[in-house]
Amino acid sequence: MELHRADYYRLSLAADSEQQALELAEELAENTNLFVNPNKHRYQVAAGVHNAATVAGDGVWTVKVLVSAPESGAGEAILSALQGRLGYRDQVSAVVAGDLWTLVLQADSKEQAEAIAQEIAVTESRGEGLLLNPHYQEYEMW
Repeated sequence: MELHRADYYRLSLAADSEQQALELAEELAENTNLFVNPNKHRYQVAAGVHNAATVAGDGVWTVKVLVSAPESGAGEAILSALQGRLGYRDQVSAVVAGDLWTLVLQADSKEQAEAIAQEIAVTESRGEGLLLNPHYQEYEMW
């Protein structure tokens, strides 16, 4: 099994095409310093809808878990900076910020991989789950 973590930002952008949205996202990442420090961080920009758990072969599955805390205000603070002092009021309408956990698991099926990921991610007791507390955090799994 493997476990990886990354900062994650989902932006709702006003763009005429997917290519234009990708270019705007690249501009925001490279020029605002709100998402990355280009001197020390790597980043990836992607468009579209997330896929379900994916098989990597020989019963190895990749499941992603996005953990966010809406009450923290992290997405709203970034949105405020983008729309206010940085002048992207018409281009950016929403920002979701969170931690993206990638779990690489051995499983017999997609359903089993997702069940294992759920068990690992969601804290149910002191001995169960370690990536998020469902009492104040939200999550998406794909």
